[in-house]
Amino acid sequence: MTRTVDLDVMHDAIIAQIGAWFPTLETVGDYQEDRRTLSVPAVLIELIDMEGDPDADPGTGQAPFVSKWVARVILGSKAEDVKREVRKLAAALGAKVHQQRWGQAVSPAQVTYIGPDAFDPDFDKFEVWAVEWDQQIDLGESVWTGEGVVPQVVKVGWSPDIGPGNEADYSDSVEAAP
Repeated sequence: MTRTVDLDVMHDAIIAQIGAWFPTLETVGDYQEDRRTLSVPAVLIELIDMEGDPDADPGTGQAPFVSKWVARVILGSKAEDVKREVRKLAAALGAKVHQQRWGQAVSPAQVTYIGPDAFDPDFDKFEVWAVEWDQQIDLGESVWTGEGVVPQVVKVGWSPDIGPGNEADYSDSVEAAP
């Protein structure tokens, strides 16, 4: 299966889907510059890594990668029952992300982690949990453009009566189109 992806379109599709799943979120986005004034509750997504995967070569001339994503679920630290609520929202998001393709030509999402995310000092006044997942993608143009001659009739032959000189022994596999 070819998994050609436009990374801008993929980001937008993920953001739109998370916003649709959780309409009460104040912010759904990516790579926000000023996180100290972030409107919460929020989910911020990020493409954190792309690891080459030569074993998944699609045979199209494209480069296969495992893309690694994170969605940070962010609540204000003073919200009521914040410790429980951030975990519930992260779990709900992880369940929704599982097996998602976001309407893109990518493999189904494989959730790899749901848990605390304490690595960004800009989030010190927030309660933050992360949902991480991997998706196989192919980057670049396929050498198979779909251009060329489309066969109208497929012929079938049975060994050993095949090859040049045995054309009369072949039969049509399906009825030819008019």
